[in-house]
Formats: sequence, C-alpha cells, structure tokens
Amino acid sequence: MSPRPLRQHNIKREIMIRVKLLYALFFLVGLIIFARILYLQYSPEGALLRERAEERTFFPERIDGNRGQIFSSDGSLLATSVTMYYLGMDFSVFSSSPERFSSAAPALADSLASLFGDRSSSEYFRLLSEGFSSRDRRAYRRLNSRLISVDELARIRTFPLLGLRPTVGGLSLERVFHREHPFGGLAERTLGSTRSVYDTLTTPHRDSSKQRPQLMLSERGLYGIEYSFDERLRGRSGWQMMQKQTSRFSTPVDSPLNVDPADGLDVTTTLDMDFQDVASSMLAEQIIKHGALRGTVVLMEVSSGEIRAIANLQRFGSECREVSNYAVGGRDEPGSTFKLASLLALLDDGMRLDDLVEVGSGTLELRRATFRDDHFPDSPLISLRRVFETSSNVGFVQAVERRFKERGREKEFVDYISALGFDRPLNTGLIGEASPNFHKPTPESTRSGSWHSNSLSYMSHGYGFEVSPLHTLVLYNAVANDGRMMRPMLIKELSRDGVPVETFSPQVLNPSIAPSRTIAAVRASLEGVVEEGTARMLRNPFYKVAAKTGTAQQLTGGRYLGEGSGQIYMATMVGYFPADAPKYSCIVSIWTRYNARGDVFYGSSLAGPVFKAVADRVYVTHHDWQTPLVATRQREQDFIRKLNSVAYEPQNDTL
Repeated sequence: MSPRPLRQHNIKREIMIRVKLLYALFFLVGLIIFARILYLQYSPEGALLRERAEERTFFPERIDGNRGQIFSSDGSLLATSVTMYYLGMDFSVFSSSPERFSSAAPALADSLASLFGDRSSSEYFRLLSEGFSSRDRRAYRRLNSRLISVDELARIRTFPLLGLRPTVGGLSLERVFHREHPFGGLAERTLGSTRSVYDTLTTPHRDSSKQRPQLMLSERGLYGIEYSFDERLRGRSGWQMMQKQTSRFSTPVDSPLNVDPADGLDVTTTLDMDFQDVASSMLAEQIIKHGALRGTVVLMEVSSGEIRAIANLQRFGSECREVSNYAVGGRDEPGSTFKLASLLALLDDGMRLDDLVEVGSGTLELRRATFRDDHFPDSPLISLRRVFETSSNVGFVQAVERRFKERGREKEFVDYISALGFDRPLNTGLIGEASPNFHKPTPESTRSGSWHSNSLSYMSHGYGFEVSPLHTLVLYNAVANDGRMMRPMLIKELSRDGVPVETFSPQVLNPSIAPSRTIAAVRASLEGVVEEGTARMLRNPFYKVAAKTGTAQQLTGGRYLGEGSGQIYMATMVGYFPADAPKYSCIVSIWTRYNARGDVFYGSSLAGPVFKAVADRVYVTHHDWQTPLVATRQREQDFIRKLNSVAYEPQNDTL
C-alpha cells in the first residue's frame, strides 16, 4: 500500500482542524465583543462612558447678546458694537491632501500680502509653509494680528483655499465684538471702553516740551459709561449646543438646552456733539499753543444739570488724547474760584457788598504765614464787591478772619461750606468719581495737623482742601439757577429698540443754597468780575457773561515748588451765560507748569479763551438769544465806546 494517500489525508485533516479553530476563535471574539456591548449598554460604567463620549462630541457654547448702543441727546450714535474677526488657518485639514495646499499656497500668499500690506508675499508664503509643515490636530495659526471687518471677510472668501469649505480649505475665524466710536476720540474717556486699558500718566518735566510717560494698569474691563452701565448694556448671554466635526470645527444642533440671548439696553446721554466738538478742539488748541500739561471742559444746562459737553485732554508732544476723566475723577485745590463760596457765607452772615475790607498794600502777615495779592489794590480799603472782582486773597482772608475766626465761629463757616456739598461726592452715576478731601475743625483733625490755626484763612481763598472741577461747576450752576443746586446728569434714558425702559429725571441736591437776596448779590458780583474785574476778556456786545477766574498753585510731592522750580498751576474760568437769563454754565481748567513767557498760566489768559469759544458756539446755535441786526449794531457801537472811554488793562487773578 502506497504512503502518499495517507499524507494527503493527514494534511486535509490538519487544515480542517485549523479552520475549525479559526472559526471558534472568531466566534469567541465576537461573543466577547457582544458581551462588551451588552455591558456598556446596561452597566453603570457604561452609562458614565456614554456620557463622557457625548460630552466630547456635544458641548454648550455661550452666545453673548448684542451690546447696547450709546447715543447723544439728539440721537447721534456715539458707541456701537461691530462684528470683526481675527483671520486664522487650520492646517490639519490638508493631512490627506497636501498637494491641494502646495498648489494654492503661493497665490494665497500674494492675496494676503495685497490685503494686509504688512508683509511681502514671500514672508506670508514662509508663514503658511511653517504652519503646513507642523500640521497635526492642533495645527492652527493666526495669519495676522489685525482685526478684519465683514467687508474684508467677503473679499477673503475669494482667496485661494479660504473660499472653500472650512473642512477643505482650512479657513478659521475668531469672532470679536469690537466697540466703534463714530465720533473718534470725542468724549472717549466719558463714553468708556470694553477692554482692559492702560492709563498713560504723564510725569511733567521741568521743560514742558519733554514729558515722561508712565504706564499704570487701570481698572480691568471697563470705565466710563461702558463700565458704569455695563450690566444694562451687556444684556443676557444665551447657550447653543454644538457638535464637533473636526478638532476646530463644530456645527449647531437643536437641543432643549438651547437658550436665546437677550440684547443689552441702549443708553441715551445728555451730550451734544456739536458743543463737544468745540470744547475738545479749543481745549486741545490752547493746551498745545501754550505747552500746558492737561485740561478739562464741562458745559452744563443750568435748569436741569444735564451735561452737554465734557472734554478731558492730556498733551503728548504735539497732540492731545483723553486718558483720564479729570472733571469727575480729578481732585485739586480750587483756588480763587472757591471765593464764590466764601462770598456766599459772608453775605449770608450779614455782610454787604459795599462794606469795606482792609487789604493794605496787598500783603498780609498772619501767624507766620504770608498772604499776597498778585496786583496792587485800588486803595488800602476796598468794598467787598471789589475784593471779589479783583480776586483779592488778602481781602477774603481779612473778611473771614474778622467775621468767623476772631469770633470763635470757625465751625460755622466750615459747616456752611459743607452744606454747599464740598465735603461729599456728587454721585453722578459714573464709577471712579473722586470724593473731596475736606477737613473740619475737630479734636482729631487738630491733633493730626490736618486742621491748624491758619486752616480757615487758607480755606477762605480755596486752599487746604481738594475737590473736583465738577464740584466747583455745580456751585456756580446753582447760583445761576436762583439757588437751586442740581445733580450733574449724564444719562437721559435706557431703551430697547427705541422704546424707553427707564427714564432719568433731573435731581435736586439742594432746593435753596442761600436766600434770594444773597443769590442776587452774588450774581451781580459775578457780572462785575466780567465787567470790571479779572474776567474782562469775556465781555462782548452780544450777550452777558457772569464768571470767575482762578489760578491755583498745585501741590507736588506734598509741597509747593515755587516759580523757579517749575510750579504747577491750575488755571480756571467758571461761570454762566447769558448772565441776565442763565441757560448754560461752564468750567474750563487747564494745568500747566510755570514758565517765563508771560501770564499764560493765569485763569483769564489760559482758560478764558476756551470758555469764550464754547460760549460763542452755544450763542450762535440759539437764535432766540440773538437780537435783530439793527439792535446788534447799536450794541456793538456802545460796547466800543465803553472800551475807548476806559483804559483797558488785563487783570490777572490772584494766585
């Protein structure tokens, strides 16, 4: 019997055994997989794993509502949100088709260079190649640091690769809601910002043409109206469930967890951008012209306290920018503009405008302190009215000393000033408002040295305490308003889609700061400052102005440096117009360093021209104030004759 058939039989049997073993192995593996599926489907661990898988595939994405817009009083748009993008590219989509990228990259580099203009085509090609060569699941790269607009995005979608579907061409966008100010830098600091910002504080150099900027981190987030009304402007965020498609691309899906966002409210301010423009432009011109450091202008409506313009500028070389709201957040010794408060106290205490005050030769030695006037007085004895018109420091020190200090009534004078609001914030609604630095005669203040034997004398002409320019304006506005003191008002209403949601009304801080006879006497005195005193540069034949000048030395490092050491002054002009029927009040304060070029640090010569420019602009926009042409010509002729009949000598405010 031949052995060959036996070998074939054994081989066939071995093959069948192996096949059966293989079938058994496949059956066993399938059984294990099926058992695993059942375990994952019904066991507690399976439920957890399914939840984790769903979390990695589906996720909620926050959707912010549209931020509310900010408007001026006449409906002009001051701040709005514009959708913009950062342009990026996800190079991981080219992993399976590198030839698609290689063929289109040179043309794409040319297009990017043409759009942005910050790099050459070769530099953009190098940037694209670097991103492509490092492609992986996280191979995303931003192509430019500049934000692009919606119109630019439409152009970008015509570029090679970027015009394809994102999963094919790699286009990746980072959406940003950019806040746009149609009026540029006007009222920028008052409107505020929606980003973290750096305030640039300037340390003045002895040479005012050289300034050393210092950067200080401000409030993180917002400031101005954007900050103060952030919750109302921001609205409510919503949620959208998304499903991941690739590492960087996801699509929205329907879900009961989706929540629609709510848009923020619109804010209507009291600002008038015509007045705002002249206030900012004239302030900048005066600051640059005289090499000043910084300045502020506030224009307020007398009857309501509504702020029509508020400018805050700081000089950087040959240009000015808004970096801080000095009008609201600043705090300085007011100087001679405070003499209005002292005059109110003296008149309300029984003095009369024609009462004589001893000023001597314009110098007073008092308890190891020296008080001086900046010019020789008319005579050793002048009336209280003339003391105010010429802004005599010695006159006010003497009057307050005789009336209050020598009679042991210091506290009565300070309490009177406190009642005028100089010891507390105005609560304008803007976050960052400065609180006054105000001292009172108490045992504690006496022990600490914040109140001493000459404190009342210094306070009488505006030294020894600190307030904001807005505090000073509020007092003058109250005098113009027949004694009715109004809270400064910047916001008129909050609305949604043009429908008012909340309306703000004028608020009275003090219904009467003084009796009507006192207010009448003070108003006459303020008109006298313009007609016969330190603010004569405001005289004009068209409308009457009531105002007061101030030139206050400012502390530097806790002391006054003196003229030879670059002393800083705050030059101020504050008042209202038309004086016979007040409609607007205004304050202009400009900080400058003393120089030898003349009187450009005085309130009349430095702040006065800005005040006049603002008042003139307001005048020409109110036709009801203006008289017929024939009457106007007659008033001009009378005004010229008056100037010619009196030798005109510019009067400077006493320091």
